[in-house]
Amino acid sequence: MRKKSLMRDKRGQVLGLPMYLIVIMIVAVAIIVAVTFMIPRGSQTMNAQVTENAIVAEDPGDSGAFTFTNAYDVAIKVTSNDERADPISGATVTLIGAGVSGEGTTSADGTVTISLTPKLGANVNEAYIKMTVKASGYEDFVDDEAVTIARL
Repeated sequence: MRKKSLMRDKRGQVLGLPMYLIVIMIVAVAIIVAVTFMIPRGSQTMNAQVTENAIVAEDPGDSGAFTFTNAYDVAIKVTSNDERADPISGATVTLIGAGVSGEGTTSADGTVTISLTPKLGANVNEAYIKMTVKASGYEDFVDDEAVTIARL
């Protein structure tokens, strides 16, 4: 019984192999695109607001770089963005900016408190802390100026 072999040209190179590879690559890319579109996206929107210490201000006493002496508790409430405004539990809230970062998870009533000790660089009188909220089944919520840090 004879083995089947691939066709070869005069130099012994296999003919048609590159075309098979191209077809396989095109099919693979099509499968990757199809799977990407099947990944579920958040269908609902949410709202998050800082309920306490939205503006933190302190007199540093000099004009150099300054680290606030007190840790500030920033309270945040996360709710669904509809007429019912149901609290969202288990949402991850991240605060980043003014030389600090903090993270917390909302409780059953949709609230979380994150403690921060902000820093302001030399000749910086105002800075903002960015808030990012992520929850399963919801689109991410981002507020670039959730907390204002000011030097008076």
